[in-house]
Amino acid sequence: MKKIGIEKINLYGCSLFMRQAELARARGKNPDQVVNDYLINSRSLNPPYEDTVTMGANAARSLLTEEDKKDIGMLIVGTEGSVDFGKPISTNIHSALGLHPNVRNYESKHACYSGVAGLDTAINWIASGLNRGQKALVIAADFSRQHFGKDHEFVLGGAAAALLISENPRIIEYEIENKGFWTTDIYDTFRPTARQEAGNNEVSLYSYMDALEGAYRHYQENVNPGLDFDDYFNYNIYHMPFPGMAFQAHRVLCNLSRPRKKSEIKESFDQKVLPSLRYAARVGSTYGASNFIGLCGLLKSIEKANPGDRIGFFAYGSGAIGEFYSARICPGAKNHIDDLKIDEALDQRREVSFEEYEMIERKRELEVEQPEVRPDWALLDNWYAKHYQDQKYLVLKEVKDFRRQYAWS
Repeated sequence: MKKIGIEKINLYGCSLFMRQAELARARGKNPDQVVNDYLINSRSLNPPYEDTVTMGANAARSLLTEEDKKDIGMLIVGTEGSVDFGKPISTNIHSALGLHPNVRNYESKHACYSGVAGLDTAINWIASGLNRGQKALVIAADFSRQHFGKDHEFVLGGAAAALLISENPRIIEYEIENKGFWTTDIYDTFRPTARQEAGNNEVSLYSYMDALEGAYRHYQENVNPGLDFDDYFNYNIYHMPFPGMAFQAHRVLCNLSRPRKKSEIKESFDQKVLPSLRYAARVGSTYGASNFIGLCGLLKSIEKANPGDRIGFFAYGSGAIGEFYSARICPGAKNHIDDLKIDEALDQRREVSFEEYEMIERKRELEVEQPEVRPDWALLDNWYAKHYQDQKYLVLKEVKDFRRQYAWS
């Protein structure tokens, strides 16, 4: 059987951030309690001249060599924040990255499952042999809508991840037959318009847990009904609508395996799951990129990544679907992640005040679906000139008659 997995990976955590404690104070909440409940220290934010197109391209830009571009035969972009209801953002990103024209590309949507949905297709395409030796570029990009004054305002954020999937895995190799799924029809969280993000937090929580248990049981049936959860997986990465959700998810599977004390669950969580929260705690909710952000955090945080160690992944998408799958760590994976210097990139973000945060979100909402838009490059003390100018980031140049024009800074 072919080896198939991630050859290269990168994440883009936006160029702005706001501290969770400041948002909590502004909303009259206890900052310590908010940070401890959600395990988010800060959240990422985009200036109005960035969107899911720019985020996805910026995640992939430094990932690809000219040889990689020649080898790509498929591009899938997962998002629930597309900028058009017909034209896929994969075409915008294909153009921006300068890929050759013989690339099958499209956009996938299934809430926060969109990135893993794209990954599944890429893996199956390569496994089938129809790729003819070519590679797939999978991108997941999303950011939150405006939720001023609502409880779930504290679980907002955004990020993009880009993955090069090939028969030469250097990060992780997928166990392509080891999967489990669970689905239902439910309105837990959804985006009925380009401006609105709606839903019920409690319903979403229970749907997530149902999907986790259902997908894991299906995984067991397909792989080994008697597998031992504690021994079989060296690490676990869960979909994180907020990082604190990972503890709740791990508790479900620990107790499903065998009932145990909370202290035992905490010990297992600290060892197997906590390292994956490294970047999620800095960028907040990452939607379809969640599993990939968790993977980068895990490999960066653990002292030693042993080749062959197995990671159990859980992906969730509202509406709803859960998928449980697994992969093994490749030799040298940690070195590849270290070389990305993700922490340094996140350190370069500009901190915004609460007032600046509300100004950015209001301005973005005013520009959604407008036929003519010219970005204000002077926003945030000329942040464009300080951070973007001549640094080769993709930005939205203008919208003219609904046609979006992008350019590299």
